[in-house]
Amino acid sequence: MLTIRQIAQLAGVSRGTVDRVLNHRPGVNPETAARVRRIAEEVGYQPNIAGQLLAARKRDLRIAFLCCDTPDMVYFQDVLRAAREKAASLEAFGITVDFYLFREMTETAIAQTLDQVTADQPDGVALLPMNLPPMQRFIAAMEGRGTPMVFYNMDDQRAKRLCYVGCDYVRAGRLAAGLTALCTDRKGTVLLLTHHDLENGSYRERKQGFYQELTQYPQLKPFQEEAVVFQNGDCAQAVETVRSHPEINAVYIVNLGDFSICRSVYEAAGRPISIITNDLVPVQREMLRSGIISATMTQQPEVQGALPIQILSDYLLFEELPRAERIYTDLSIRIAQNM
Repeated sequence: MLTIRQIAQLAGVSRGTVDRVLNHRPGVNPETAARVRRIAEEVGYQPNIAGQLLAARKRDLRIAFLCCDTPDMVYFQDVLRAAREKAASLEAFGITVDFYLFREMTETAIAQTLDQVTADQPDGVALLPMNLPPMQRFIAAMEGRGTPMVFYNMDDQRAKRLCYVGCDYVRAGRLAAGLTALCTDRKGTVLLLTHHDLENGSYRERKQGFYQELTQYPQLKPFQEEAVVFQNGDCAQAVETVRSHPEINAVYIVNLGDFSICRSVYEAAGRPISIITNDLVPVQREMLRSGIISATMTQQPEVQGALPIQILSDYLLFEELPRAERIYTDLSIRIAQNM
């Protein structure tokens, strides 16, 4: 295999020029850069990974991982667990992952956490880009600094991020509609419920996919266009809707927060009713086994925790770009029989 010096001789340029091209640094004429890359590819050049790792150890690289950690966001416990395991595996490569947890979902608390991240000046950031002013300001600040970011669980394609790792929510909605059809023999009325509000991006995309797929089942109708919203400890409207409309034989809970909604709706129905949910945390396992939840869909929280850190470390160590702009996690169906 040829060295950088030999590639420089073949291309008729300096070693510094070859180094800038192969490490994706600016300042090289596009035609010259293309010639250097072509020669490197033809001779099968591979970077000196050991040397890059040694250089990385001297740089003390730090990645910030931002995650929700509140009682009603149980899903993120699996994300956080996987992220911590990945962080431990990278310590030998000179990479430290600092964890910043949102324990209160108020704008003031979120802003305080983000201010700390900004002050710490990380080399890369993994985060879920919540649609809140403090988060938008933070993302703009990271863009201004040129700090690479990977989004997980939620995406914002307006931002300059390396990539998104997470669920294809439109596809998840289509899958939920298919499950609903299977559980109801393709006929009846389905009610959508969702936690907190109707502005969440995952709710909108799941609803879009759900209604797209529902057109394939003409005898299966939505109860209404928008979901009934429930809050922590307050599912009265959802319960009353199910109780007073016996034609509802299926419920799709788009975004869960207060998991007691499943049991409340099931008991309020007083008749056979299919409940479809997303994700899989311990309380859902129990309700699947007892028949309260008919089926749920998982979206690989372990991948959403580990892969953003791996992508950032590969980029910071080797300037390796992710394989795609949007990396979708797998969707898996869970029922009582495959727990």
